[in-house]
Amino acid sequence: MPARSTGGDALSRTLRELRDAAGLRQVDAAQRAGVSQALIARFETGRQVPRPDQVEILCAAYGAHGDGRRAAVEMAKDARAGTERVVMHRDVAPAQGRINRIAATATLERTFSPSGLPGLLQTEDYARVLFHAELNLTADAAERALAERLEGQAILETEHEFGFLIPEGSLGWSLLEPAEMANQIEHLIAFTDRPNVRMGIIPWGHPAPMLPLNSFTMFDDRLVIVGTTTRVAYLTVRTDLDAYDRLYEHLAGYARYGGEARAILATNATRYRSL
Repeated sequence: MPARSTGGDALSRTLRELRDAAGLRQVDAAQRAGVSQALIARFETGRQVPRPDQVEILCAAYGAHGDGRRAAVEMAKDARAGTERVVMHRDVAPAQGRINRIAATATLERTFSPSGLPGLLQTEDYARVLFHAELNLTADAAERALAERLEGQAILETEHEFGFLIPEGSLGWSLLEPAEMANQIEHLIAFTDRPNVRMGIIPWGHPAPMLPLNSFTMFDDRLVIVGTTTRVAYLTVRTDLDAYDRLYEHLAGYARYGGEARAILATNATRYRSL
């Protein structure tokens, strides 16, 4: 599984295709758009996420209109959402929908979840309890968010690649009744041998001399979404991206994979079923 983007994500690919359709080399496109060739190269390899206004400038230089231009601008808007409130008093479905759209534009998605389980791997029962536990949401808003999350899980059936790091301790936080938690953990087991999924379980009690405080998800090598109690941050600055890439790879060294991961999960499922 690659650890870096090679420009295969949808935004990078779309910008490259629009330039190719215009019959322009990068150097010619840069001159026409009034930007550097190096900047265009970073956009097209996924090393940097363009601002929506930069996408507009490039599309104008390429003479691009219609669906391709609109899609590229919307992808840039989603990826550069900045920092937003997590707790929305009326609806979190739009935020979940944005994450789904961002995921669709990536070729590699990696998640570290120090508490709870990654959204892509949640059963319907687990996700429903999670959304309905948010006191600021109405029941209808929670159900809309749930529907968006479940719809987003379809991406696991594509050729996209995924990495998940889950501390074993997260499995012990029981959002559901024991039998339902056992079902949730057995649901995780089903993904441990998927060819496009690399799931790592960090064993309980295993020395890991670091303390990452928040969950985060990395999309290719161009965007990190970090969740805190009250906010979600969309990070696109290279220093931030490199820092989270190093953190993920470091944490991955503590994890167990394949048969060892399945054994840890199976032990925890059995533990729940014995309660």
